[in-house]
Amino acid sequence: MGNQLSLADNQEVTYQSGSSRLCNSIFVAVCVAPLLLLGMCFMVGWNEKRAVCDQKAILAGMDAVQEIGCSNPFEGDGSLVMMSCQIAKDGLEALTLPDTDFSEFSHIGTGLRVVSRMYQCVEHEKKVTRKLQGGGEETIHTYTYRKEWVDGPVDSRRFHSAGFADFRRNCGAVQNPSWPSRVPRSHIYYAPSMKVGAVTTDKTSSVPLNTPLTTIPSPPGWTKIGSDTFASSKWRSSNLDEIGDVETTFYSNDWANAKATLLGENNGGRVGKWKAPSSWLCDGSTLSDLRMGTHGKEKLFTQLKDESNALTWLIRILGFALIWLAFSLFFGPLGVMGDCIPCIGPMVGDSIEAVTCCVSCLPATACTLGVAGVVWVAMRPLAGAPLILVFVFVMGSAIAYVAKRNGEKSVPLIGGQPRPSQPAYGAAQAAPAGQPMFTAPAPVLAQPVQAQPGPVQAQPRQMQVLVPAGSGPGSAVQVQTPEGTLLQATVPEGVPAGGAFTISY
Repeated sequence: MGNQLSLADNQEVTYQSGSSRLCNSIFVAVCVAPLLLLGMCFMVGWNEKRAVCDQKAILAGMDAVQEIGCSNPFEGDGSLVMMSCQIAKDGLEALTLPDTDFSEFSHIGTGLRVVSRMYQCVEHEKKVTRKLQGGGEETIHTYTYRKEWVDGPVDSRRFHSAGFADFRRNCGAVQNPSWPSRVPRSHIYYAPSMKVGAVTTDKTSSVPLNTPLTTIPSPPGWTKIGSDTFASSKWRSSNLDEIGDVETTFYSNDWANAKATLLGENNGGRVGKWKAPSSWLCDGSTLSDLRMGTHGKEKLFTQLKDESNALTWLIRILGFALIWLAFSLFFGPLGVMGDCIPCIGPMVGDSIEAVTCCVSCLPATACTLGVAGVVWVAMRPLAGAPLILVFVFVMGSAIAYVAKRNGEKSVPLIGGQPRPSQPAYGAAQAAPAGQPMFTAPAPVLAQPVQAQPGPVQAQPRQMQVLVPAGSGPGSAVQVQTPEGTLLQATVPEGVPAGGAFTISY
């Protein structure tokens, strides 16, 4: 970062040079992008394997599940069981909040959700970045302040500047107090286990905790707001300001609607994870679920399939997006170098970034389909083969396009057109002694002696050639044009020594 320059009371500007941006982009392209690409390829492959194994486990579980009642904990022992029963209070441990103002409070439930908030001054930062000539960047930081209810401590000593007029106007120049130790922090506490019907399970975290507790007495220094919220102002920073006020609300499960459907393996009255039979590349897939309400077998397993498919597509989209980002990062230095061009740099850089972003979509698509296809070919060949074909087609098309472009660039041009092929000089010019050479009617087109032909002329020129002594029809003679170019010509039939004939060149 460069030097900072204050723009306004609550604004600052920072600079980054073009060389710094270029070094950062090269580091990202060389180090970060390959790691991101490899990691996302691994994640995409793992997700496809998980999707196949989960579907196999769900199908196997649907065939093996045994529906049991709510009274016998050993029914279906050693098997995958399914039951819809009431959650019981029996056996639940009391949940407490020691070392707080609510230490006298205890609750019997599957869990306890605590929501505590403090009224504090909060700093917000807004960044606006624009490119500069020479490849640098300028970032304007704008800091604003306002009072808000926050569920955690905010250290106002770390604010960018507590002297801003916006801070004094909206926060009154009052610093936030530290979080009082007697105020319970926002947190969720779960019971270690619970009973569903006659069996025990540890899936207490699957029970929603959305019902506010209204029967808790107010501790000293606290007042009740409404039926479920406790408030206190004894930790205010100033009597003239509300900063430091706290509020706390407690939530637990709804005992009026405590029926749940439980799925898992029954081991002596304790229901846990059921391991599906091992299959090709699938070993260790498990089934275990608890959801509120009564669900039939078909409905429950359909929901499990839908949830697995939704998770699969979510990870697919995320993996594709991050692979696309990784390929875009490979081209990052090109955009920064474009930004460094004088006068038109930012425009060129933006154009390069837009083009490379679009271009990166093609290899990202191919890579995602290729990784997914390899997994599916290994696990389900009929489903994976089309993905591999798409991958091969996309990559083959890209390689063919690049090869074609390179081939076009390698062809030499004359006057903007490809140079035509020409026979090597000297071919078909020598003839055995005494044998006539090729006879052509006058005028005769001469062959150049020089290795490099002269420029292509719009109209051929003509000149008279005198046949030297000792030569005759069919003989090859060497002549020099007025421009100094040496040519070879063949004496036509009917022209004796000392005669003349016309050639074109």
